[in-house]
Amino acid sequence: MNHDKHLRSPLNLKRAIASPEQTVSQPNSPAIIRKSSGPQTAAGKQRSKYNARKHGIFSQETVLKGESRQQYESVLAGLLDDFQTVGSAEELLVEKLATLSWRYRRLLIAESAEIQRRAEFIEWEKGSEVQQEVEQIEEERRLASSSRQDTGAGLIARIQNPAILTVCIDSLIELRNLINLVGFNKETDLEILRKIYGGIQRSRVRESLLDRYGGLYYISQLPEEERKRKGCLSPSQCVEHVVKAIDGETLRLKEFQKSQTAIEASREKLDRLRLQVPDSPALDRLLRYEASLDRSFDRTLSQLERLQRMRQGQPVPPTLKVEVND
Repeated sequence: MNHDKHLRSPLNLKRAIASPEQTVSQPNSPAIIRKSSGPQTAAGKQRSKYNARKHGIFSQETVLKGESRQQYESVLAGLLDDFQTVGSAEELLVEKLATLSWRYRRLLIAESAEIQRRAEFIEWEKGSEVQQEVEQIEEERRLASSSRQDTGAGLIARIQNPAILTVCIDSLIELRNLINLVGFNKETDLEILRKIYGGIQRSRVRESLLDRYGGLYYISQLPEEERKRKGCLSPSQCVEHVVKAIDGETLRLKEFQKSQTAIEASREKLDRLRLQVPDSPALDRLLRYEASLDRSFDRTLSQLERLQRMRQGQPVPPTLKVEVND
């Protein structure tokens, strides 16, 4: 009882509050003033290492929605370990380094996304351009047909375009199947042929399949007596000759397609290698941002090193001012 009164005396209470000691109660023993020893295990020390720091003043603004706050905290903790900060000023500068590092990480992600976007959508863009070209040709033919001047070029004039070449081959296969099935059908057959070869006109270089079809169809429609008198082919023979001509033209286009596919594969490979660097506007923007981050990082690192040397009583080198004219 006398001991309790001794502890409650104003003088002893004042000493206990003013000293960095704490009152610890032990079983079956009076309360005593004992200095805290802190965590003893490695895990405990690691958990309590940053008890005074929660998330830092930049954390909320630095980590955007969709980014990992845990990863940012890991970067910050690693830098704090590296620099062994003492005091709020040093911790603030280290957190600024963490923020700049996080922004640099974001820059690399943006650069990767820029490259990936161009590489992944190259095929889609080509397909869209091809479709627009096909629609343009069909619209030109429709307008020419409505004005009874259907003499425009067909798809065959643009078979350097792989998709248009495929349309030509598929259309020829469709025409062959129709003629084999029902024989000549002038309206349907000419619609397909004009789509491929354009309006009816004699080729100055070589006889087109459209020209060949026109001649054989004309013979097939002659009266039997006239065909025999002139020694012309029978209607069934005319059909066979047209089918044979279609097969020859289809084979020619497929050979061209085979060589073109090899060329396009090589060209696409080179395009993808070229696209591993962002295009000029995006590249300039990314490089300017990277240069800004580098300057800020170097400046902050220099400030932190000067501050730590001052704290440790080491000589501080003079500040060098470098002006860069953009």
